Amino acid sequence: MSNDLLTVEQCRGARAMLGWSQAELAKAANVSRQTIADFERGAHVPISNNLAGIVSAFGTAGIEFIPENGGGAGVRFKKTNT
Repeated sequence: MSNDLLTVEQCRGARAMLGWSQAELAKAANVSRQTIADFERGAHVPISNNLAGIVSAFGTAGIEFIPENGGGAGVRFKKTNT
């Protein structure tokens, strides 16, 4: 199943960067913890509104996703203007 918004690896990496558990991400994204667990183990891609909620929760927490650009998809902290 194709997913252009977020890969399993990006999800795991972003959680690790924030120090979030699956339950903490689920709460921030307003989805079930099982949705996160199933996605991260590759069982299925969440429905579009749940996936958008996950991406939004990471964005609010300061995470930015880097699309596949020949060097591989990635994740990083957003640059802040200080």
